[in-house]
Amino acid sequence: MKATNKSPEIEAALFNFTGKSRIDTIAKGECMFCEAKNLRSIISFRDHLSLKEYRISGMCQDCQDAVFSEEEE
Repeated sequence: MKATNKSPEIEAALFNFTGKSRIDTIAKGECMFCEAKNLRSIISFRDHLSLKEYRISGMCQDCQDAVFSEEEE
């Protein structure tokens, strides 16, 4: 799978934050923020929008859910 294009500055910031290359991590089908692997198709994600987000951020479905969930008050 191919990552979306980002500026070199954003790629450097993500590498400094996670210690991983977003481009290489997505190409390997891994998550930028946890140990999830084999994220190579839509079956790893809830829907096409979540798969698109993976190509942008490198976050697996569980990490996306944790980051983007609405907390109940």
